[in-house]
Amino acid sequence: MAENKVQKRFVYEGFGFPVVLRNVPMVKVRGVWTPKVNYNHLAEDVLVALAGKPARLTGSEVRFIRQHFEMTLTQFGDRFSVSHPAVLKWEDAGDEATAMKWPVEKDIRLFILDALKAKDKDLAALYRHLKTEAKAVGKPIEMDVAKAA
Repeated sequence: MAENKVQKRFVYEGFGFPVVLRNVPMVKVRGVWTPKVNYNHLAEDVLVALAGKPARLTGSEVRFIRQHFEMTLTQFGDRFSVSHPAVLKWEDAGDEATAMKWPVEKDIRLFILDALKAKDKDLAALYRHLKTEAKAVGKPIEMDVAKAA
């Protein structure tokens, strides 16, 4: 019989950047506690959180977005009217904010919701939210994982 517990706080780094998960169902596998979540749902929840994030996107987050949608550097660059070396430069920023222009970042954020087939009202709300440049201090995405379990 598998051992289970709920961990109040768990930092997951499997997407290439830290995501703070709260109330995480855990299961013991081969003596190691691991989150018992649907990682596909979690990835989509993280993408939605990145779209509305109050701080600028980091290089690692841009890489996650591009890879999630299975795009090459060239395809991603073409989609946002920049060169693939520009995309590589953004991704090379790692855990720091990219130097991309705000209109491009805003388009990437709107692309996320559109690609996830969000409702029109959600896209409109995000657009209104993104009218001014994100300026908050960067910090990890935090979410309760009850629905990703």
